[in-house]
Amino acid sequence: MKRALLIVLAGFGYFFVSVMLFIPLRMKPIPNYNLFFFSLMCAVFLFLFYKACTVQKESTGYLYALFAGNALWQVIGELASLRVTEGLILQFSDVNIKLVGGYLYVLAGWILLFIMWKTQVLRKRICFCFMIFLGIWSLELYLDNYSSSVPIELMPRVANIIGAVFIVATVAVLALAKKASGIEKQTVLGGLLYLCLSIVLMSFTQWQRPQTFYLLHEKPVIEHEIKALQEELAYLNQLREKLGIRENVSVLEQMSAQEVKDKK
Repeated sequence: MKRALLIVLAGFGYFFVSVMLFIPLRMKPIPNYNLFFFSLMCAVFLFLFYKACTVQKESTGYLYALFAGNALWQVIGELASLRVTEGLILQFSDVNIKLVGGYLYVLAGWILLFIMWKTQVLRKRICFCFMIFLGIWSLELYLDNYSSSVPIELMPRVANIIGAVFIVATVAVLALAKKASGIEKQTVLGGLLYLCLSIVLMSFTQWQRPQTFYLLHEKPVIEHEIKALQEELAYLNQLREKLGIRENVSVLEQMSAQEVKDKK
């Protein structure tokens, strides 16, 4: 059981360090800090994932896999779509996998991971890496959307229900960790315990009311997205005018008119 608890402490330790590193991007923006941080996290992830794949000792491989799963989320789940106010590159990708519609891909990921775990197509330590990544992704789907999706008066009730469910899950995982004898099993259960405890802590603290960060920083992001869509719509209208495409006319009629025009 000690191994499982150490994994939990390691996970929270990594989380604390990563929060400190994200402050210059979110709270006190530093121009071009994202260039340095994104490159650093890519290098960290690739190193950890490579070690998880190649290290001989199985228990050590699971440790590398734990941190690789956390780093993978920060690279493609956080930094890739995070928009900053100043610098050479304001955003690396506008594909935000934290939108609520991403649930389908998370569900597909869990199903495929379960199949790969059972069939052992991938090494179990690599499956553990993706379990941590998918677990954080599942958590973030609610974390990033509850402020705009859950009515204020229902937030405490929903959060308490989620917290109660994961308290039961935490107790169950602790019981399994106490009985588990192998280091690898305890490491996997430690990863599950890390995810369950994270949800319990947020359920009885942060999720009781709208997210402060959402209220302070999400407005400029939404305004930027609206502006980008308006520019795309304006360009689309320009193309329609240049090509002579009229409103309320079917595509077939437009194509027929174009063919007649080409023949003339």
